Amino acid sequence: MEKQNFYDLNFDQLKAFLIDKADVEKKKAKMRSQQLFNAVYKKNIKDFNELTTFGLKLRNRINELISLEKPKIIDIRKSKDGTIKFLLELKDKRNVETVLIPDRTKQRYTICLSVSVGCYLSCEFCATAQISKKLVRNLSPGEIISQIILCKDYINDWSQQKKITNQVLMGEGSPFLNLDNVKVAIDNSKNKDGLEYGRTRITVSTVGVGIKKGNMDAIEWAAQELDVYLAWSLHSSIPKHRSELMPINDKYSINSLVPQLKKYYEKTKLPIFIEWICLEENLTDEHAQELIKIMKKVPSKLNLIQFNPLSNKNFKAATKKNIDKFSKTIQDAGFLSLFRRSRGRDINASCGSLANSKITTNE
Repeated sequence: MEKQNFYDLNFDQLKAFLIDKADVEKKKAKMRSQQLFNAVYKKNIKDFNELTTFGLKLRNRINELISLEKPKIIDIRKSKDGTIKFLLELKDKRNVETVLIPDRTKQRYTICLSVSVGCYLSCEFCATAQISKKLVRNLSPGEIISQIILCKDYINDWSQQKKITNQVLMGEGSPFLNLDNVKVAIDNSKNKDGLEYGRTRITVSTVGVGIKKGNMDAIEWAAQELDVYLAWSLHSSIPKHRSELMPINDKYSINSLVPQLKKYYEKTKLPIFIEWICLEENLTDEHAQELIKIMKKVPSKLNLIQFNPLSNKNFKAATKKNIDKFSKTIQDAGFLSLFRRSRGRDINASCGSLANSKITTNE
C-alpha cells in the first residue's frame, strides 16, 4: 500500500485521515494534528520516530501510513547577487526549479515557487513557455510546499525569526490552473501550527484565467479561499497587442477580468500588483494611457519588470529612459509604479527565465 504524503494534506484533511485511517479518537484528532503540524513544519522532524509525545503504537501506525517524502535537490547554482536556484527532481523523474531571492542585506529571502511541470499558456516572452507548449502536469500540494521545506533546510531557516520571509507563486506554471493544490499549500503556509506566514507575505500570480470554481469566478473564489496578495500578469493594456504576447487574452479578455479583479480587492482589501515586462513595444504613450484607465477601475500598484532576453525571440528590452518616462506617466496619474530589477540573471533564475536546464553546482 502506498503511503499518504504528509505534505499533501492540509490541517482538516490530516485530522480526518487520523480518524479514518490511524484509529485516532475523534476528540483527540485536533490535538494530534496540531502536534504533527508543529513537529514537521516548526521543529523540522525528518522521521515520525522523533514524535516523543506519541505513544509507540501510534508512532508505528503513523509510520505505516504516512510518508515525509520530498523532491530531491539535484543541482544548485548561485548568482553573483546572492540568488540561489535549485533544480528539483520529482518522484516521476520530472524536474522543476525553485529560486531563493535575497534582499539587499542578504539576510532575508523571498522564495519563488513553481506550481507545475511545463505551461501551456505560451507567453511569448517567457522561457518556461518555450520548453513546453503544453502543461505536462500540475504539482501536488506536497511538491509545492516541499520547495519551501527544502530551501529552509538548505539555509538553516528553522529559528523563530524567519530567513525566508516572503513567498511568491511565480515560478513555472500558472497557479490558477492548479488552484485546489495551491490552496492546500497556502493553507499549510498560513496555518499557525504550520509554517505560519501572514497573508501579506504570500503572493499568487495569474495571467487572468477567468475559469469557474463551482458557481464563482476563480478570481473571486481565490479571494475567499486564498486571501493573499494577487499579481496580475498584464504586460500590455492594448487587447490586440496583449493577444500577440499572451494568447490566453483571446479567451479571457482584459475587459472581462477587470470586474473580477475589482471584486478580489473588495473582498481582501489587498491592492492588485500589475506585472509589466519592460519591452520597447509596450512602453508607448498609448499603453500608458490605457493602463491608467485600468488602474482607475482596479485598486492596484504597477511592478515594472526588467526583461530577460530569449535567444529565439526578437523582443527588444526597453531603455532606462523609456522605462523612467512610462513610470513617471503612471505616477503623475496618481498611481504607484516601481521598477523591479532582475535578480539571478547570470544563472537564468530571473523572471521568465526558468527552463529546467541542467546546471552545474558552483559552490
